[in-house]
Amino acid sequence: VKATGSTGARQKEGQYINKSLMTLGHVIWKLSELSARNDDEVSAPSASSALHLHIPYRDSKLTRLLQPSLSGNAQICIIATISPMQRNMDESHNTLKFAS
Repeated sequence: VKATGSTGARQKEGQYINKSLMTLGHVIWKLSELSARNDDEVSAPSASSALHLHIPYRDSKLTRLLQPSLSGNAQICIIATISPMQRNMDESHNTLKFAS
């Protein structure tokens, strides 16, 4: 909000977009954690294999819409756009963290 100077409806919309992107990052992180856990169990099965990791698809509209694509056997590509300008360093860093 500080960087854009938005107010009112645009500010609220920006907050919703940020929440959805944060939730998408969290869902992708949980899915990668689940994938790594499953890979470990194939090589060394344990009693914890019955435990399932909760994936928070319902936390935002974006993740609800993307759930079929994210939870299937689809391969996902994320395109992240960053800026070379010094004043955008924090935003670029956060974008790269999200995309990795």
